[in-house]
Amino acid sequence: MEKYSEKNSHYHDPSEWGTDWDEPKNAFLLDYTHIIFRKEDGKDGMKVCLRKIIDVWLERLEPEQQRTLELEEKTNSEKRELAILREEKERREDDAKRNQVQGMLKPFLREQILKVLKERGLEITKSNIRNLINECKEKSLYHSNTKYQYNPKGILFTEKEWDEFRENCNKIWKNGFDNTDINRVPKGYYDDYGNKVKHGITTTDLTKIRDAPISFWR
Repeated sequence: MEKYSEKNSHYHDPSEWGTDWDEPKNAFLLDYTHIIFRKEDGKDGMKVCLRKIIDVWLERLEPEQQRTLELEEKTNSEKRELAILREEKERREDDAKRNQVQGMLKPFLREQILKVLKERGLEITKSNIRNLINECKEKSLYHSNTKYQYNPKGILFTEKEWDEFRENCNKIWKNGFDNTDINRVPKGYYDDYGNKVKHGITTTDLTKIRDAPISFWR
């Protein structure tokens, strides 16, 4: 008599995507999940409905074994629930930090623009603000859907001022949700907080400031 082993078996689920029930080669398949056991030569030797295997196993299950299994499942279920709650909490905290850092750029740019206007002896007018922001325009090298981008380094702020800003960002959101260094602010660039480009500053940030009402600058 053939001796079968779990190692020489495979699982078949008739609900698996891609099964063509009109194919003659699939005529032997049953409409329920089953286990196919292979012989030593690798050929299929025995096919057993998974439901039958479970029924036989349940009939032989001792009460103490059942209580142990039920307790294990309850414990594992509680562990899974706690893990999900913990991940959701960490994700919410990470999103809050991400949003906080993302919101720091606009006030930073505003203060730097006001500082430069003061240094140049210029009044706070929409015309002077627009002209200063336009000085930051450069041809886009990284995005085919835009003709230009803004690179205000050296115009609105020095490298030292930019590094101080980045360091403040790092203090709030240093490593990100995955707890690796991949999300840290890279040297010389504003990191990808909320789909921001890593090379220079996106046109959206300075465009919004450029079109802001004069009350935003007072």
